[in-house]
Amino acid sequence: MLHELDTEMERLGLKFIRYADDFSIYCKTRRDAFKANQQVFKFLRDKLKLPVNTDKSGIRRPVNLQVLGFGFVPTYRKGEKGKYQVVVTARRLKSFKESLKEITRKTTPMSFDERIEKINSTIQGWMQYFRNASMLQKLQKLDGWLRIGAKRKSRTP
Repeated sequence: MLHELDTEMERLGLKFIRYADDFSIYCKTRRDAFKANQQVFKFLRDKLKLPVNTDKSGIRRPVNLQVLGFGFVPTYRKGEKGKYQVVVTARRLKSFKESLKEITRKTTPMSFDERIEKINSTIQGWMQYFRNASMLQKLQKLDGWLRIGAKRKSRTP
């Protein structure tokens, strides 16, 4: 049903992403955002006869937005004022770390080979999903945490 909304936003020349019934529109200025908000709200209300949750809807700066586990932070490079990079949200990173912790826990019953296969599968899936996010430092820190945990577990008292 929202294919018509996609078509309308493309016709208006808006930059957007949509997942199921959630979507975000990206504009350069607050004025452009206000105009896009009015146009899309009117289209949803009048053409598609759909209600809009005004509590969830609104105009926000990119740093206050999280979508599907992704967030936005400003770039800190000379000459790039007003530009943002995509990052993994803290909640999704924490969830990933917890899943690795569960796999590496000694009390989780599986062989060494099964454990390595499960770790690799989990990491590959997560990396594929978040491949466009900027996360090198977070991954290096996570790698160190995982290796230190492995060293501690391999020691015998």
